[in-house]
Amino acid sequence: MTTPELTERLADLAGRIEARITDLRERGEFSDVHAAAFADIRAKRAALEERMEEAVAAGEAGRATLIELRRDVDALVDGFEEAVFAIDARGERARNG
Repeated sequence: MTTPELTERLADLAGRIEARITDLRERGEFSDVHAAAFADIRAKRAALEERMEEAVAAGEAGRATLIELRRDVDALVDGFEEAVFAIDARGERARNG
């Protein structure tokens, strides 16, 4: 995976985070717990993006660095998807009693 691909995945994740927040707010289901969870995911995404930009600027975007960044991006995306699944499951249970 290259730096542009990682950048694209992080940008895609940012869009998915914002879309999910908008969806929850529109349904009236956005709580303080959700706000905290999404703030944490946003912060981790921003930190990864900054690490990647710093590595590129320093000329350190070699194979090992990209492998580490890809692993971290994969873990963040997986964590986001798990959080969304849990939020959706709780919301479904609440709607169905």
